[in-house]
Amino acid sequence: MSPIANLEPAPFDEGKMLLNMGPQHPATHGVINFLVETDGEVIDRALSEVGYLHRGIEKIGELVTYPGFMPYTDRVDYVAAMFANEVYAKAVEKILEVEVPRRGEYCRVISCELCRIASHFIGTGTMVMDLGAFTPFTHWVRERETINDLTEKLCGARLTYNYHRIGGVMGDLPIGFDKEVLEFLDHLEPIIEEFDRLISGNEIFIQRLGNLVPVSAEEAINYGLVGG
Repeated sequence: MSPIANLEPAPFDEGKMLLNMGPQHPATHGVINFLVETDGEVIDRALSEVGYLHRGIEKIGELVTYPGFMPYTDRVDYVAAMFANEVYAKAVEKILEVEVPRRGEYCRVISCELCRIASHFIGTGTMVMDLGAFTPFTHWVRERETINDLTEKLCGARLTYNYHRIGGVMGDLPIGFDKEVLEFLDHLEPIIEEFDRLISGNEIFIQRLGNLVPVSAEEAINYGLVGG
């Protein structure tokens, strides 16, 4: 039975609303449901129910070879698929006591860092778009396309990469790839400053997000929270 079905919400004051948000709500992307108690735009309570994105990937892992499972890891987090490739490869390498060549490690780091930047573009861009600021999102989508072009040259894919392999990567960096990455980073630096000007001092952004759920240093360490 659904966990939410077993929770009787406490009585709430007149003027408050009880809403189901997800899993079909576009802001949740089909992965979670919240039973939300709100007072206007302020959420007083949110009861979560997870598990809507279960695809039986564990069972698939029992039916394929270790190398054959790598493409499935892309689907664990398709916005940051390179990291799913990496953690699976490292887990198998640890079990089999496989050592990755130094150049292979460098290729992994470079590919993951590009993927991380692209993932942050989606995360920060959609966040501010949900708050009503559409222009910064278009900036990030534009820059993300350049990263997609780079990963396509690297491994032939723009979203689900399947680039990492147990013991290394599928192939070396293309000729001239290092120059293209450095050129992109030089181009990106002033764009980051522009995005910062559009968002960080924005009054709506501050009012909606500032001091809502402060996290202490101890909590951040305990939960493994990281910044951009």
